[in-house]
Amino acid sequence: MTARLEARDVAVRFGGVMALGGVDLSVPPGAIVGLVGPNGAGKSTLFAVLSGLLAPTRGKVLMDGRDITDESPQKRAKRGVARTFQHPELFGGLSVREHLVLGYRARHERSRVLSDLFTMGSLRRSPAPERDTVDELIDLLDLSAVAEQPAVGLPLGVSRLIELGRALATSPTVLLLDEPSSGLDSAETQQFEGTLRRVASGGDTSILLVEHDVELVMRLCSAVHVLDFGAMIAHGSPREVMANPAVRAAYLGEELHSAKPGSGSRTGAHVAQTAAPGIPPRLEVNKLSVRYGEATALHQVSFSLAAGRALALLGPNGAGKSTVARAISGLVPSCSGSILLDGADITDWPAHRIRRAGLVQLPEGRGIFRGLTVLDNLRMGASGLEGRRRRQEAVEAAFEMFPLLASRRNLPASSLSGGEQQMLSLARALAIAPDVLIADEPSLGLAPLMVDMVFDALAVARQAGVTIVMIEQYVHRALDFADDCLVLQHGTVAWSGPADKAPADLLRHYLGDAVAATF
Repeated sequence: MTARLEARDVAVRFGGVMALGGVDLSVPPGAIVGLVGPNGAGKSTLFAVLSGLLAPTRGKVLMDGRDITDESPQKRAKRGVARTFQHPELFGGLSVREHLVLGYRARHERSRVLSDLFTMGSLRRSPAPERDTVDELIDLLDLSAVAEQPAVGLPLGVSRLIELGRALATSPTVLLLDEPSSGLDSAETQQFEGTLRRVASGGDTSILLVEHDVELVMRLCSAVHVLDFGAMIAHGSPREVMANPAVRAAYLGEELHSAKPGSGSRTGAHVAQTAAPGIPPRLEVNKLSVRYGEATALHQVSFSLAAGRALALLGPNGAGKSTVARAISGLVPSCSGSILLDGADITDWPAHRIRRAGLVQLPEGRGIFRGLTVLDNLRMGASGLEGRRRRQEAVEAAFEMFPLLASRRNLPASSLSGGEQQMLSLARALAIAPDVLIADEPSLGLAPLMVDMVFDALAVARQAGVTIVMIEQYVHRALDFADDCLVLQHGTVAWSGPADKAPADLLRHYLGDAVAATF
């Protein structure tokens, strides 16, 4: 059987670095094939070659047996190749529905796309076939509630579903998905999985899936290919691949399932700290409410944390978790309530003043300067510290914390893999030894081995007295790490208490059966 999509001996060299070294990969018709590997293994580089964004140094790309190596991304899209990106690439001014309409027209009415972008009103005038297709996709992805809303400001998980819908609207024969479940909560992941199964079941669409959620790959894929340092080290059925010792060492890490001191496990060395009588908590949030126009994003959310304690802030996408993080950090105003840092009311302080007071946010989606080098990114992070010596010590502390970054200190941040960029973002936040760290999805898009590194670094910070508020898609890891838990639903507190007492029935109700099953 001729493969729907095939890479033959694909190699890519960036200067003296061999990013891919003779990779072979095939995706049969109607199959879901997984592509996994540690961060920096070359997965995104291979995706760029397959989609036509990057020309290989050598090798070929074939679609249904036809050599498309030299074809542009636009021509491949016309043939039926569609893709999503690690970071959703959306038009902030367009509604959810308009994104799907553009996707449909990009494949079926290409002559209209350019004029549509300059005359937005035409996107709302859809002929019946287009309207029916878009409506079906909106129902399939459960986007009806936000269909007419602008894409800007929607939660990351919703943005990923929009991007998937836009790709599906092109009626693809090959669908390339780059970390599509990152940022999705458990219920959305289950829905996403069912959607992909339905898409592939008709046999018209083949799917290549880059994904760090090992359980999702095991369930979805008929075959899995594993990259490490640009070389294909294994391929076969999911069970064969995950049982391969080389794969476990490279991708999962030899200690993935062992409890390590400092890793966030409750068997570790951390002892929860409590505030002494008469001393105010490090961070206190009292009846915090936030509105976006007429919509209430948060309603009277309260919690307090002592120095060195960690809070797992949980809830489905759209529940208000990131709004809590932004309000505490001074990035969005509150309409009522108060935020205290070491007893000082910072509710109305601007973001830069809050940061200098010792409260730092690690934003969702890697807040780095891609055009600057690794070293300059860290220098920017330390710029608020007083004294040249102290700033230099902060940079060296970051390199000591993450030695991999030291070896890349003079490289532009844009050349780092997604996981390395997330590592840089975390290193920059922790290097200045903040009093409070707001970590919004710190493991987003990371391989399991690197997730361990992130939690290890956060555990060291907590043991040094840093107070941590964590928003995390790996709910069981967040609960193992944290002292306290707060579950949000529709901007209100659904439950709060000790993390090890979080009730499974509540987690199942708000986060899905897959999460509750881990307890």
